[in-house]
Amino acid sequence: MPSSRILLTSTMLALTGLTACTSHGTYGPPQHRQHQAFKIDGDTAARVQARIQADNRLPLRYTVAVNAKDGMVELLGEARSAEERQQAEAIASSTHGVTQVKNLMTLRR
Repeated sequence: MPSSRILLTSTMLALTGLTACTSHGTYGPPQHRQHQAFKIDGDTAARVQARIQADNRLPLRYTVAVNAKDGMVELLGEARSAEERQQAEAIASSTHGVTQVKNLMTLRR
């Protein structure tokens, strides 16, 4: 009887260990790789933000906030004209690491 309990317990532990390593039957990326992806997104957002703030043609450049995820960048903030809004979008789209730009900037009246 005690050997069957040991066998049952070790089988349960082995199965628990296997299910902890998988997510719905597929292996996920290691935790450190997930953190690297977030770091890359943060670097992309910082690069876009720095390039927008360095452009003197955008008077409201310090109101622009940038979010990035998987190469997609969101621009939030204000512009005084449609041209300024388009200029910010052009800066973002030409930044290394950006694959798509979603311009949510509003026009200040």
